[in-house]
Amino acid sequence: MKLPRELSEWLSRRRRFREEWDFHREMAIAEFEALGLSRTEATRLAERRLGSYFAHRRSALRQLRAQITDLLDVLPWCRIRSSALLVPAIVLLTLAAIVLPNPHRLEVLANTASLLPFLPNRHVDRFVPLTPSNLVPMAFPDVMLWGLTLIGLARVAATPKFRRQWRIWAFTAATLVPLVVLSAALWTTALPLLMKDRWHSDALQGLALVTFCFAYSGWAFLVFKVWYRDLLSRCPICLRRLGMAELRGNSADLLIAPLERETICLYGHGVNLESHWSQTFEVDRSTKWPA
Repeated sequence: MKLPRELSEWLSRRRRFREEWDFHREMAIAEFEALGLSRTEATRLAERRLGSYFAHRRSALRQLRAQITDLLDVLPWCRIRSSALLVPAIVLLTLAAIVLPNPHRLEVLANTASLLPFLPNRHVDRFVPLTPSNLVPMAFPDVMLWGLTLIGLARVAATPKFRRQWRIWAFTAATLVPLVVLSAALWTTALPLLMKDRWHSDALQGLALVTFCFAYSGWAFLVFKVWYRDLLSRCPICLRRLGMAELRGNSADLLIAPLERETICLYGHGVNLESHWSQTFEVDRSTKWPA
């Protein structure tokens, strides 16, 4: 397997100190041997002259930028951070962290699947204590998640730079579906903790349920807002994050010279212009990219 160029350079800088140390050590040994000393005595005096190997190595690696901490600078963090696979990967890993350790994972998946409109409704006989215990009421997250999903799709369809770009629609589906499943799994995992048994104080349990519903609503709105902002910050051609932001205009003017934020695709696909009134992406026709 061929190593990346930056990693190969980092390894060569680390080998450079060892090669230079061996060279100066052999030169010092040869100098003492020329005076008539034995190999053992010459080696001992040469090591005394050169000093501590580890102290020189630590100083040299720091100057050559070849320490272990410098390895982080050569790893492809920027490419990973701007990659289109990062968001789906984070969502799927979070979903796995919620579902897999749960001993009632099958019930969680069954309750989550009830969000689908073509499946029969599952009715809860009693809310507190929850009866049956493996069944969670899904009316509240059903209305909220489907409503946010439709609003998100409508906003994507209304954004001019996303029109006729099938890649951005594929990315929308690849991120929006796991987010809906994650939100439903979070509801079906957390709600039984509050409704499984009846508390000593009905008022306290009711307050906890109301607080949880409000917190869940705020979390869902925040997640979908971050999702849409992440979508706006990506190139509709290659789906990587835009960079090199530049502000121009005046924040006090809304009509004559409104404040605009210009970003470009670092892979040459075009320029993104964002203002209070519009979101446009000017495609660079001179750049060729795979269909």
